[in-house]
Amino acid sequence: MATRFQRSAIGSKMRTFASILIAVILVLSGCSRNTDSLAFQVSPGWKLDNQTPSGLHFYILSANTPGEGSFILSPWSAIIKPEEIPTQVQHLADSFSIQAPVSGIVLASHDYLVENFSGAEGRGSYAMFQISRGGTNILQTLFMMSVDNRIWYGQFMGSSNGWPQTLTMLKSVRKIRKQ
Repeated sequence: MATRFQRSAIGSKMRTFASILIAVILVLSGCSRNTDSLAFQVSPGWKLDNQTPSGLHFYILSANTPGEGSFILSPWSAIIKPEEIPTQVQHLADSFSIQAPVSGIVLASHDYLVENFSGAEGRGSYAMFQISRGGTNILQTLFMMSVDNRIWYGQFMGSSNGWPQTLTMLKSVRKIRKQ
């Protein structure tokens, strides 16, 4: 069991990771003006932060329990078709597997599977890695999904208990219809 100090350090690393991830997503999304809004069925013990810098929606969902997990979801700027998502996730996972050790991320294994999921209005794919940070085992999951033919990209980082909740929330995503 982690001590209070270790939990605090894990939460701090996850917040730092989320900040870096937001910056990367904003760069990847470029000048895309996306006014699509999504609705989530947020699991108990999680909170949603919907941000719209320059009209670009991105969502951060975080567990209230430090170290449990957080994920971010934002529009993908490259033009791909929904049926190309599994291949795109495989390319992202291949790149992550190569770049992680260069970045100081310790992978338990370079092996991964691309899994598919579908939900209320969306479907997608994900690749999951077991990584180690500061002696703590963490899941790093890359995912993409299509909602109403709009492609969204995200990453989850947290405990193995947090990923099933994240997947449930992703399956609940719906596009907010303007009336």
